[in-house]
Formats: sequence, C-alpha cells, structure tokens
Amino acid sequence: MFLGEFIHKLDAKNRIMMPSEFRDELTDVFYITKGPEKSLLIYTEDEFIKQSQRLDAMINENKKNRAIKRLFFSSTVKTSLDKQGRILLNKNLRDYSEIDKEAMIIGNNKTIELWDSENWKAYIDEVEVNLSDIMDE
Repeated sequence: MFLGEFIHKLDAKNRIMMPSEFRDELTDVFYITKGPEKSLLIYTEDEFIKQSQRLDAMINENKKNRAIKRLFFSSTVKTSLDKQGRILLNKNLRDYSEIDKEAMIIGNNKTIELWDSENWKAYIDEVEVNLSDIMDE
C-alpha cells in the first residue's frame, strides 16, 4: 500500500528519487503512464496486469474504449529503479505532466502518482475548498 506525499527534485538527467517508503513495493519492473489532471501513474507489475486485463475486457467497437486503450498503452513506459532508487522520466511523460524541476510524489493506495509540485498545489487548493461538497456526493 502506498501512502503519503513527498517532494523530490528532478535532476539534470531527468531522474527523480523515489521515496524510500515506496521502494520496497516497487519490484524489479514497474510501469509509468499518463494519468488524470496531468499526473503520472506508477503501477506495480501486478497492478499493471490487473489494469491491462480490465482494459482488454472493454469492447473494441466503442470509439471511447479504443481511445482509452490506445492512450493508456501507447504512453506507458516499462521501467525500474536505478541503484540509487531513481526513475528516469522521458520527455513525453515530462511534457504531459509539466514536471520540470520539482515533483510531488503521492501514495494512492495501489498506485503512486507524480505531479508537478505547482500543479499539485493548485489541485489540492481547489479540492480542499470543495471537500465538504465532494464528500457529500
């Protein structure tokens, strides 16, 4: 289970340190893909397989389903931690997420999310103002 939020800087080679609390659960191979609200999602191998199976079960004759599957699989990168516990963010993922210098790394139960720190702050400011309404729905 991934919990908490951590802020880490992107280095000159576009690598970012994963929090030590998350490293043990990230096996040799894991997956990074585009997520909602300009976030990046990190799936463990087991969670990626589950997500892939859910997407494979979607009916291909539906235009929306085809688009979701294409976007998910075409933007996904299979990766691993380097010896220092860092991951490399490719240009496509950096551009999408707008992560330039500093990233917020958050645990979201079975996945990890990476956000540009300013985008995360703006998102949280908006959500916290409406938290009561969101919880009531």
